[in-house]
Amino acid sequence: MGESAIGVIRVSGPDAIAVVAPLLRSPVPLPAFASHALRRVGIVDAKSGELLDEALCAVMHAPRSYTGEDVVELSCHGSPALLRMVTQRIVAGGARLAAPGEFTRRAFVNGRIDLARAEAVALMIGARTERAVALAARALAGGFADRVRAVRDALVDVIAGLEVELDFPEERIGHDRDGAATAVARLRADVDRWAAAARHGRVVHDGITVALVGPPNAGKSSLLNALLGQDRAIVSPVPGTTRDVVEGTIAVAGVPVRLLDTAGLDAPRDAIEAEGIRRSRLAIEESDLLLLVLDTSVAPDRRVLAETAGRALILVRAKSDLPSHPDAAALVDAVEVSTRSERGVELLLERLARDVEERAAAAGDEGGIVASLRQLELIGALAEALASSVEALRGEVPLEAALVDLRQSLQLTGEILGVDVADDVLGHIFARFCLGK
Repeated sequence: MGESAIGVIRVSGPDAIAVVAPLLRSPVPLPAFASHALRRVGIVDAKSGELLDEALCAVMHAPRSYTGEDVVELSCHGSPALLRMVTQRIVAGGARLAAPGEFTRRAFVNGRIDLARAEAVALMIGARTERAVALAARALAGGFADRVRAVRDALVDVIAGLEVELDFPEERIGHDRDGAATAVARLRADVDRWAAAARHGRVVHDGITVALVGPPNAGKSSLLNALLGQDRAIVSPVPGTTRDVVEGTIAVAGVPVRLLDTAGLDAPRDAIEAEGIRRSRLAIEESDLLLLVLDTSVAPDRRVLAETAGRALILVRAKSDLPSHPDAAALVDAVEVSTRSERGVELLLERLARDVEERAAAAGDEGGIVASLRQLELIGALAEALASSVEALRGEVPLEAALVDLRQSLQLTGEILGVDVADDVLGHIFARFCLGK
């Protein structure tokens, strides 16, 4: 905890009011507080009666609270020492410290939110750009959960109709196989669109990693500083100055872009430089895109060009304020940059933005989805199960076999929403939340 103007202590559970009440000095006793209203109170030591702080207190009676339980919130002054004292006295009165994500887990268990919205809380907390916030807010409002619920309802209808058809084939009151296959095919198309939107949403949320690579003294560190707008990396005319990976982050097209400045790719002169080059190659492997930086005043390094061939990259001709080497003209589709005159830096950012927008589908945010990695895996599995269902319904397999795939699809929608999910999975999901949420 750091110093702040206000520090909020939240207590949730059936005994929340009884635990906090002895610590408050107020003309109105805490159990008589109106729900969802702020009152000014004194916070005192329950044993000595000594005043610790003057604060604002709100009571939210169950089930109209975030967790669905009785909740008491104290807005104290934001001294870490004071907050620690008040928290210790609440714990001494019978409460315990919450585990990471426990408030949101209780909201899920008590039916206040489904699991898709619960995971959206974590995505909102971790959002680093305005686009990521907008996508997380849509998921938190239930947009993604509503889509899953609609597919789940449609699957229940199809499965019920086919089971009636299976039990009473002569009555013709259930779904026929062709009609069911058409309906499931439409559902699969919807889920395929989710999968694409969710992959784009993960790019918006997680961002992309871009490595600046090239031979020594090509201008990579100067370019990193120019892109970041600050002197992050040491710049020197001495080749091999950069020995370790230096990184910084910028926002491009509403997406976090992690920039990695790497050691020059060359024959190492000592063990330290060899380690730097090894780390450069690791950075290349973990990056989504390369900025291949070559000094326009010297002949292009063919070894570096060969090593980066086949990778997604933007070619950068650095030091374009210097006379160009004749062989540099062969570097087609390259962005010419001079960090001294700042020429070409904006053009490079525009080129980078086009690549980012393609990966993050900037034009498609209206239907965008941001999903957790767990949800992304389940969406993929759901698309496969629906595809198998369509194939079975349109094939010669028995109807009972087709219903197996359909029931698997139904189970997967339940796992996304948290209708059917194991406790160990819940523990893994909420363990990644921050304390107090």
